[in-house]
Amino acid sequence: MYNLLCSLKADYLKTKHTPLRMAHLVIPCAMAAVFLAYYAVAPWNAYSKVQAYFQMMGMGFPLLIGTFCAIVAEQEAYAGAYQMMLAVTDRKSAFIAKLTLLILFGAASVVLASVLFGTGCYFVLKQHVVQYSFYWIGAFAMAGGSIFLYVWHMFLALRFHNGISVGLGIAESLMAAVCLTGLGDSIWIFLPAAWSSRVVCSMMPAYSEEQFPVSDYSRGIWICAVVTVAALILYVMWGCKWEGAKGNE
Repeated sequence: MYNLLCSLKADYLKTKHTPLRMAHLVIPCAMAAVFLAYYAVAPWNAYSKVQAYFQMMGMGFPLLIGTFCAIVAEQEAYAGAYQMMLAVTDRKSAFIAKLTLLILFGAASVVLASVLFGTGCYFVLKQHVVQYSFYWIGAFAMAGGSIFLYVWHMFLALRFHNGISVGLGIAESLMAAVCLTGLGDSIWIFLPAAWSSRVVCSMMPAYSEEQFPVSDYSRGIWICAVVTVAALILYVMWGCKWEGAKGNE
C-alpha cells in the first residue's frame, strides 16, 4: 500500500506540466455552463434536457479517455522509454497507480460536470424534473461504468501506438451514440462504450417526478462489474510481464 501511495503521488506530480489537470477542470465546467445557457432558452421539456446532457457526457467519454490515456503513455515514453515504470521494484504498484490516477481524475470531472449542471437546473432554472440526488448518483454510476475503458485504453496506449487509443476512442464515441438509439436496446450491455450513458439513462426514470417506465438495467450492471474486475486483473498481470515493446516506430 505504501508503494502504491508513493507511486500515486509521483504520477500526480508528473501531471503538473501536462494538460490533464486543467482539462479535467475546464471541460466539465465549460460543458455545464454551455448546456445551462442553452437550456435556459431551449423549448425542450425538462426531462429531455437532463437526459440529453447525460447522453452527451456518455458519448464524449470514450474519446476523452482514449486521449488522456495516450497523453500519459506518451509522457512515459519520452521519460526514458518507460524506464520509470519498468525499472521499479514494485511494477504492480506503478501500473495500478497510473491507472488509478486517471480514474480519480475522470470521476472528479464527471461529478463536477453532473453536480454543476444539476445545481443549475435545480436552483437556477427551477427545473425539478428529477431529484437532486440523481445528479450525484448518476455521476458515480457514469464514473463506475467507465473504469473498463480506462483499463482498455491504458493497455492500448502502452502496448501499441498512441494513435490507436485516440482513434478507437473516436469509434467508441460513435458506437455509444448509436447505442443510445433503438438500435442499441438489445446489445448495449455487451458494448463497454455504452455502459455509462445507458445505465444512467435507465436509472433516470426512477428519480423523476413524472411516471416513466423504469428499464431493467441490472443485467448490464452485472456484466459491467464482472468484465471490469477481470480486465483489472489481466491488466496488472500483463503489466508485471510487459517489457516496454510498443508498435510506435
